[in-house]
Amino acid sequence: MAPYAMTIRELATHAGVSRTTVSRALNNAPDVSQATRDRIQKLAVELGYQSNPMVTALMSSVRQRRVKEDRTVLAIVPPPFQEIKWGTGHYAHKLYRRGVEQRAARLGFQVEDFMVQDCGHSYKRLSQILYQRGIQAVLIPSIDSRQHPEHYEYDLDWNKFFVAGIGFSVTKAKNADRAVMSHFGSALLALEEIKKQGYERIGFGARKWINDRSEGRWLAAYMIFQRNNPHLPVLPAFEFEIGENEHRGLERWMKKNRPEAILGERYFMQLMGELEIRFPEDVSFALMDLLPGYPDSVNLAGVDQRFESVGAATVDLIAGKINRGERGLSREPHVLKVLGKWVEGPSLPSRNE
Repeated sequence: MAPYAMTIRELATHAGVSRTTVSRALNNAPDVSQATRDRIQKLAVELGYQSNPMVTALMSSVRQRRVKEDRTVLAIVPPPFQEIKWGTGHYAHKLYRRGVEQRAARLGFQVEDFMVQDCGHSYKRLSQILYQRGIQAVLIPSIDSRQHPEHYEYDLDWNKFFVAGIGFSVTKAKNADRAVMSHFGSALLALEEIKKQGYERIGFGARKWINDRSEGRWLAAYMIFQRNNPHLPVLPAFEFEIGENEHRGLERWMKKNRPEAILGERYFMQLMGELEIRFPEDVSFALMDLLPGYPDSVNLAGVDQRFESVGAATVDLIAGKINRGERGLSREPHVLKVLGKWVEGPSLPSRNE
């Protein structure tokens, strides 16, 4: 005999409220008081109420169709120091935005930008405007600005919205679910591909500031790669900072370690260019943050970080939260990592032939 399943009607009777109130409380709707939400959710646990997964799936489908019909707005809300429209600065952020807009269009969202500067620098006022317009989906974008302060305020009334972010660069709202590029996985992928091409003396170079922004994930992948390949020569990573005698340092590192191939990021590639180091004539090279279609990425091997896919994944996170009724920041934030794609190029010819 199948176990007894409590209905939402019975749960509503126990709670002394309507079925609609129970449904909205279980979905964390902001128009139900926090006290009522907590009471009903606690009662549901105590009484063993479980939602029917087939009904949930059906209602998710209904909501998705409704989104497409109503052209629900997805609000892009940059941090306060962002002065230009997000996705119009650095090329990588243009790719992010393209991915956001394409996936949003498929799901029926209309993308709009909202700047706190237009609301008297008041996030409380901006939250009111979004809520009064019926806008419930908010995307926290990555930083598309050359310089930004270390300390800043970014405090929407999060509990009113379905929220997710792109990358780790915006540190406020720490508990937001995020879609990010897999720095560690992509670097490890690149190093394995370089090894497959027959290279043994493999080096890694990066600006310290870039390593810090990625929380050392690229460098960590290089160290794990060396540990996993004890038969290969161990070359120390070359880290540098602009203005710290970096040109002389790179010359010494190249002469001492004699790398056959190097995996490096964009600033490191620029430093090699300033020293007129040619690839593959002087050393083979793979670019860690290759941008397909960007002028400095032509004829280079490296990793396509799939920025468009990261943007699309962020929209998927928000859509999922809408379907589950999960407003606000997460108690246990999820990070969706998108693995990069290896791109072959003349800068890293095969040694296997």
